Amino acid sequence: MDALAVWEKRLWVCTLLFVPVSATPLLPFGSGTLARPLAIVPAGLILLLALFRIAVLGQRPRLSPRGFVPLGLFTLYMLVSGLLVVANQPEEVFKGQTPLDSFLRALVTWITGLVFYLVARLRLRTPADTAAAIRILFIGMSASIAFAGLQVVAMAQRGELLRAVQAVTDLLAVHYDGLVSRAQGMTFEPSWLATQIIVLLMPALIARAISHQNFVGQPARPGHALRLAGGFAVAIAGLLFSGSRFGLAAIIAMLLISASVAALRGRLAAALILVGVLAGGGGGLAVMSGLGAGAGATYVTGPISYLTGTGDFDQAVGGDLATGVTDALALAGRFAAAQAAGLTWLDHPLLGVSLGNNYRYFGQYAPEWAFTTQLFTQGAKEGEGWLDPNSPEKGNAKNMILRLLSETGLAGAALFAFFFLRQIFQGPAPDRFHLYFRLASLLALGFGFLNQDSFVDAGLWIPLVLCFALNQGNRDAAATV
Repeated sequence: MDALAVWEKRLWVCTLLFVPVSATPLLPFGSGTLARPLAIVPAGLILLLALFRIAVLGQRPRLSPRGFVPLGLFTLYMLVSGLLVVANQPEEVFKGQTPLDSFLRALVTWITGLVFYLVARLRLRTPADTAAAIRILFIGMSASIAFAGLQVVAMAQRGELLRAVQAVTDLLAVHYDGLVSRAQGMTFEPSWLATQIIVLLMPALIARAISHQNFVGQPARPGHALRLAGGFAVAIAGLLFSGSRFGLAAIIAMLLISASVAALRGRLAAALILVGVLAGGGGGLAVMSGLGAGAGATYVTGPISYLTGTGDFDQAVGGDLATGVTDALALAGRFAAAQAAGLTWLDHPLLGVSLGNNYRYFGQYAPEWAFTTQLFTQGAKEGEGWLDPNSPEKGNAKNMILRLLSETGLAGAALFAFFFLRQIFQGPAPDRFHLYFRLASLLALGFGFLNQDSFVDAGLWIPLVLCFALNQGNRDAAATV
C-alpha cells in the first residue's frame, strides 16, 4: 500500500469516527448555522488527495456511473429552477439574508453533502469495506452514547459535575439549549443523537437479528447472540439517554415492523428477539423515570401520562383538544412548520420556492391554531423567533420530504426520490442479511426524513452508499485505473 493510500485510509477512519460530532464549534460559521459536521474536515482532505492523484499522478478513480446520473440531474434541476425562482423574487432581507443569499448558503450545505457522498463512494467499494465501515461507525456512536450516559448522570446529580460535563459538551458541540434534562451526546441536541442511532446503528442490528448472519455471506459465529444483545443494548441505551420522543416512537415502530416481517417470513425466533428488545427498552424507560433525566424526564413522561388518560383534558387551550394535545407533546412547532411547508408547496407545486428559502414563508402560511400555542410566547425560539427578522431561528420544514417539495417542487422531489431508492434497491439481494439491511435502512432513513431536513448530515449519505456498495458486490474493487 502506497503512502497516499495509507493516509486515505486513516482519513476515512477519522471521517467515520467524527460522524457523531455534528455541530462542532471549530468550524467558524454564523450563529444561525447549527449543523457543522466535523467529519467534513477529513472527508475534504480525502477529496483533495483524490484530486492530487488525478491532476499530478494521472490516476483516475474507478467508479460506477450508477447513482451519479440521477444525482447530477437533481443538482442541475435544483440549480436552474432555484435561480429562476430567486430571479423573480423581491430582494427582501429577512434574518440578514436576501433570497439569493439563502439559496447560496443552502447550496453550500448541498455541496457538503455531495462531498460526503463522493468520498463514501471512493472508499466503500466492496462488502468488506462496508463491513469495516459499519464497525467503525458503531465505535464512534458508542463513544457518543457513553458520553450521553455521563451527561444523564451529571444532570441527575447537578452541581460541579454538571458544570464540568457542560463545559466538555460545549467543546464538542455548538451550545444550543444546554444540558437540562436530556442527553445530546456529541451532537448539539437530543433529537439529532436519536436520529443518528436509528440511521447508523439499527439497520445492521436488525439485519443480523432476522438473518442470523454476521454480514453478507458470513454465517453467525459463536457468540453471535451475545454480541447482538450488546449492540441492541448500546442503541437502546442511547435512545433512553437522549429522551427523544421521536427516537423512542421511531424505534418502537421499527422493531414492530421488523418483528412482523420476520414472523411473516417464518423467522419466529428473530421476531421474539426483536419483541424482547422492545420489552427491554420498556424496562429501561421505567428505570430512567426514577432519575428524572433522559427518557425519565417530564418532557417524555408527561405526554405519556397525558395520552394514557392521566392528563387533564379540561385544560386544553381554548377548549380545543387538538391544540391541548400538541401543546402537551410540545410538538406544536414541528407541526406548524410542517403544515406551513406543505401549504407553501401547494402554492408553488412545480418549482417550489428555491433551495434554502422555505423558512421565509412560515409567517405567510403558518396555521392559525399555532398562534394560540406556547410557540408565540414572548422570547420563544420557535414561532416567535421564526417571525423575528433579527433572530437566527428559522421556521424551516423540519422534515426532508416537505423541504424537498416546498423548495424544489414535485419534479425535484421526484428526482431525489428516484436517486434515493436506486441507491438502496438497485440490483438483487444475494442473501438474507443484504435483503433485511436494505429494508431496515429504508425504514431508518424514512424515519430520519420525518425528523431532519439537512443535507449536510453525513448520516444521510453514508448509509445510502453502504447500501449501494453492497448492491455492487465486488465490481468496484479496483480503486483506480
